[in-house]
Amino acid sequence: MYDSEKTDLVVKYYDLAFGISGDAEIEWYLNKARVSGGPVLDLACGTGRLALLLAGEGFNVTGIDQSEGMLNNFREKLRGQPAEVRQRVHIERAKMSDFSLGRKFNTVICCDAFFHNLTVEDEMNCLKHVAQHLTPESRFVFNLPNPTCEFILESAVSEGKDFEERGRYRLDDGSGTLLVEQTHAGCVRDQSVTTTLRITRYDPEGNETEKGESSWTTRYLFRYEAVHLLYRCGYTIEALVGDYRNGSVTEKGQLIFEVKLRDGSAA
Repeated sequence: MYDSEKTDLVVKYYDLAFGISGDAEIEWYLNKARVSGGPVLDLACGTGRLALLLAGEGFNVTGIDQSEGMLNNFREKLRGQPAEVRQRVHIERAKMSDFSLGRKFNTVICCDAFFHNLTVEDEMNCLKHVAQHLTPESRFVFNLPNPTCEFILESAVSEGKDFEERGRYRLDDGSGTLLVEQTHAGCVRDQSVTTTLRITRYDPEGNETEKGESSWTTRYLFRYEAVHLLYRCGYTIEALVGDYRNGSVTEKGQLIFEVKLRDGSAA
């Protein structure tokens, strides 16, 4: 998943078509960092969409991601930032289920990524490694989809169906448009859904100039499954909300957690 920015079109066009943050989402994560303080660790930071905003507010930020292509895009964006922002950002390539940075963080964030831990072992390893980088006062904030059994079952029986349009995007330089289509294949046993994306670029006259496919897999956790997992791994839940305006959890919302280590659980 997520290869080179030169070969994987999701990576190449991530900021245009996939890394789209709403104002409420951005402000929620920024507010959590303002309360807990820095330094901040951004797990699966991707192209640095949140890390750069945090650094711009004065936080020292470490971003880790396993995709070299994503990190290359992050580094390219970082080069265009003021010197004081560049000095606050540290980038490392690592999996969120296996990292060791040798220091503690007051805030750890994982936005739209924890669900890429595809096994229980990966999920527990991720939480274990996060714990090793927290103090008793630190906070870990992250989000999960709030799935329904129907969605996973529907995806499991939809394999082989035609692609459906996900979105159309105008290229920033005015050189054309991007069409993103998707199809899903679910696995009930693993509670996972693999999304295959077909990405087609057109010039202003409508001629196809680029086309390719990429995919990602998401493993779904149900609400109390996630709560139990956090408890097993030594965390206590400070808050659980269903959207970035701190609304209640609903079937159509998300699972957005703010957690800390239980007393005596600090590594």
